[in-house]
Amino acid sequence: MPRHDKERVFRQESGEQTLPENEENKNKEVLNGSSKSPETTIDFTPYLREPKYSLENVILPQKSKKQIESTIVELEYQDLIYKDWGMGEKHKLDKALSINLSGPPGTGKTLTAEAFAHSVKKKILVVPYQQLESKYVGETPKNIAKAFEFATSNDAVLFFDEADSFLGKRLENVSQSTDTAVNLTRSVMLLQLSAYEGIVIFATNLIYNYDPAFISRIRWKIQIDLPDEQARAKIWQVQIPQKLPLDKSVDFAQLASQFDGISGRDIKNAVLKAVVSAAKENKITEQKQVTQSHFIEAITEIIAANQASVKPEFKITPVNGQVDLPSERMNAISN
Repeated sequence: MPRHDKERVFRQESGEQTLPENEENKNKEVLNGSSKSPETTIDFTPYLREPKYSLENVILPQKSKKQIESTIVELEYQDLIYKDWGMGEKHKLDKALSINLSGPPGTGKTLTAEAFAHSVKKKILVVPYQQLESKYVGETPKNIAKAFEFATSNDAVLFFDEADSFLGKRLENVSQSTDTAVNLTRSVMLLQLSAYEGIVIFATNLIYNYDPAFISRIRWKIQIDLPDEQARAKIWQVQIPQKLPLDKSVDFAQLASQFDGISGRDIKNAVLKAVVSAAKENKITEQKQVTQSHFIEAITEIIAANQASVKPEFKITPVNGQVDLPSERMNAISN
């Protein structure tokens, strides 16, 4: 039996819903470069960089931090687990160390990805979806394939932000070429993820949009929630440089207690906003200080802005009995 048939049987026996063979072959043609769509012209070099943050710089919920540490342990003992202990003989596909970071916006998913890369002493390739997407049918899958290839050749952690854009559910009713392109992109991502042997990290605010096939392939699924009170106090503190003049009224524990339901990004923005307010006060420079009031005003404004951006939910409540409708005469008066 040919190797690709053995892989197909293996995936079916493991419970995976595979694509029709002719569609899967088309996907493999894209990967092998035999498709007639234009060759990818993306240069991923600008998106490859040294990590800017370490795990010491990222304040995470305790559960999330332990999960990240476990992924690092898996990489540290990879040869022992997969070679010496023979786990590689039983797990011939999906060898990538794959991680998904999910949670509300501003909770540190991107920082965590960079900190992970720093911990394993690798560069990080940050791939924005808008650079992958192409108007040409078949080119987006080639761009995805090249991202995996580029990460491999540079021994980098591959990081996809807003991953729900291309890990979403495949369309069942394909009626036009754009639908075909969507399914092709997602199928090729599945094939790439199965064949990849490096480290790939996905991040999303909308994990419920993922196709179940992707969920089953991702080894580590880490939820990063909004920080609790203790974490919020730490986040307030780490945003403050030593040179910043703070008034004695500043109490980060009180700020953490008073304002909940906020992200680390909200706190970061509030600190900058408070510093700007203090800097523009009509005082001589030596008298300017950041006060508790500056911080309170800044975070209050940010919370209000966040609430204004959330669309209200409309609920329809069933009514028992007869409901009197406006009469024709009342309608005529109102018009």
